[in-house]
Amino acid sequence: MRSQKLTIGEFATVTHLSVRTLRRYHEAGLLEPATVDPFSGYRYYGPEQIPAAQVIHQLRQLDVPLAEVRSILATDDPQERAEVIAGHLRRLEAEVNRTQAAVASLRRLLRPEPADTHVDLRSVPARTVVAITEQV
Repeated sequence: MRSQKLTIGEFATVTHLSVRTLRRYHEAGLLEPATVDPFSGYRYYGPEQIPAAQVIHQLRQLDVPLAEVRSILATDDPQERAEVIAGHLRRLEAEVNRTQAAVASLRRLLRPEPADTHVDLRSVPARTVVAITEQV
């Protein structure tokens, strides 16, 4: 391996990230190559970048937005990392709750239950009433 540098293809294989994804992460400033050949534009990565790529891969599989991945990688403070991750967890839990409510509503639509509505019919003396026939 030429002086411990991996081509983008080799790095993609090792990290299970596509070449296209690595290029996008480079353009976003999330995972910079160790070196870029000034003549060819080829990107080369170092073995020391593999753990960061694996963390990025795992976070993205968990639907963590790129901006939050960047925040997690940018800090050495475990508490700050935990806060970012906890915020994402709260959003996912809220989404799960909304999805569960939607699923329950759809199930009710598929199996309509008899209405529990009780209607009382009464006769009342005639009276004058006012009604609004248009909405302004």
